[in-house]
Formats: sequence, C-alpha cells, structure tokens
Amino acid sequence: MLGSTLVMDVVVRDIRALIISGSTRVQSNSLLLAQRATSLLVDKGVEVKVVELRKHKIDDCVGCRCCIEIKKCCIRDDMSTKIIPLLLKSHIIIISTPVYFDNVPSLVKRFIDRTWCIRGFLRNKVLGAIVVGRGYGLDTAIVAIYNWGLKHEMIICHRGVRAHAYNYGEVMNDKQALVDLDNMCSRLFEVASMVSNYM
Repeated sequence: MLGSTLVMDVVVRDIRALIISGSTRVQSNSLLLAQRATSLLVDKGVEVKVVELRKHKIDDCVGCRCCIEIKKCCIRDDMSTKIIPLLLKSHIIIISTPVYFDNVPSLVKRFIDRTWCIRGFLRNKVLGAIVVGRGYGLDTAIVAIYNWGLKHEMIICHRGVRAHAYNYGEVMNDKQALVDLDNMCSRLFEVASMVSNYM
C-alpha cells in the first residue's frame, strides 16, 4: 500500500563485534578509525574487541588442506588459537586497513587466507570495511575485503568507508569519512540485531 510503513518488532540481543586492524604501524590512521568505530558501537551496547594483526603471530597458509579432514587449521599460532575463535563468536566483523600498493597489505591478505579453514562458519555475520589511503587503491581494497566476505556468505549491507590520509592523524580531518563511518556502524548494528533476532 502506497505510503504504508513496515514496522518490525526486533528484540536486540547481546551483539558482539570484532574489529580487525590491518596496519603494520604503531601510529596508524586506520587504527584511529577502528577506535572510533569501537566507540560508536559501544555506545549502542555492543561488546567490541579490537585485534591489531601486527601484534600477533600469523603464519602463511601453506595449502596443506588438512583442515578439510580435521575441520580446523593445523597451524598452531595466534590466528588459530586466538583470532579465529573471536571471528566465530562475533556478529559483526569490521576490517580496518591502510592501502598498500593499490590493495590490502600482505598482513591482511595473510589473515584472509588463514580463514579458509572456517569456510561456512562465518555465514550471516555482518561485514564492514574501512580503508585509508591517499586516493589510489581505495576501491580495490574495499572489493578485496567484500569478496572475502562473499566467499564466506557474510552479509554486506554498506558500501564501506573510504578515508583519505597520509600523515598520522590526518584521517580525522576527512569529515565525509567520519560521517560514513557513523552511518556504517549504525547500519551494521541494525542488520546484526535483525539477524540475531531471527536466527
């Protein structure tokens, strides 16, 4: 009916979010946005954990395929013992990363490769992306993150945040990126709440 409004009763359950910071730097613009996303989600009552990949031992996937039989990664490092369990427990997953050579850094790619062992287990988790760079490669990095999510049958409900910065702290001057980040966090929370309610 024209002009009618659809009203859904959604009971918001405890929502958990995992924010992956893919920067190799201590002073990182993408980490600043990850921290801002944390505050935005915490304000909505979300339990948030931030993982800085640079602080963890993450070995390369070696393509051994033993995870096909044992249903878990046979490489014992921080990825398999700490990060993967957090991925499995989360309703919202956000990757915040700089752009290196027109794409995500090798650290993020290593993280992506190591999730092959949990394919099928990230289904219906809600994915967001934050990328920071000077201009080139922002879209390529976003596509890399969202292609990863699609392989895992995750839910993509926002175009992602593209932020422009070079020197540390400059990202906080990108007003449009900050607006996009606010909108993305609100949308991720909205969709995760609906999915959690009907799962």
